[in-house]
Amino acid sequence: MMNAKTRLLPHEAAKFLGCKYDKLLQMVRLGQIPHYRIGRRVLFTRETLSEWIENQEQRSTNG
Repeated sequence: MMNAKTRLLPHEAAKFLGCKYDKLLQMVRLGQIPHYRIGRRVLFTRETLSEWIENQEQRSTNG
């Protein structure tokens, strides 16, 4: 059986990331953060956001 990923709504994702809701939606519009849509609804997965954070940290330390 596959492990289910933890889905987050935008306000939950913003809290998880420690950023403002409006900033998160701006990043979605600009394609700067991984997300997916079901209709007009924007959703995130905790696992994908965690990987994205790790990649951002690596990029910042590699110059």
